[in-house]
Amino acid sequence: MTRIEKLDPAVQHADKKEQAALKQVALAQSEVNLEQNKLSQLSGYRTEYINRQDQMQSSFSVIELQEFNRFLNQLDDTIKKQMGIIKLRQGELDRQRSLWRKTQISSKVMHQVVENLHQQELVKRARSEQKAMDEFSLRKSQNR
Repeated sequence: MTRIEKLDPAVQHADKKEQAALKQVALAQSEVNLEQNKLSQLSGYRTEYINRQDQMQSSFSVIELQEFNRFLNQLDDTIKKQMGIIKLRQGELDRQRSLWRKTQISSKVMHQVVENLHQQELVKRARSEQKAMDEFSLRKSQNR
């Protein structure tokens, strides 16, 4: 068994770890996207309500206006909380990307080691063949 063959399981393991880390990055990115979509919906909802209030300003009673403002404050609090959730999800995404980069580097290093060993084997084989050819030529010239 050659050194390359001995390293094959380690290379495969490094590749699997890299792929698993990449899947975690994709999952974290989809969670960020989902939370950002929720924020967009909340912001749109808030804008819609403010526009509706502006259009109907004169038809609100004092109590209705107070209730409306309370509702907007609750919506603002929800938007702030959603922004916090996005910040947490983005932090997780950054962490997953960092882990993926580390596994990617590890995988590349393993592949480079195997490539270097392969090149060394080619050089060794070429030298061996050259030596055999030289010896053959030497014997052939001595037999003349």
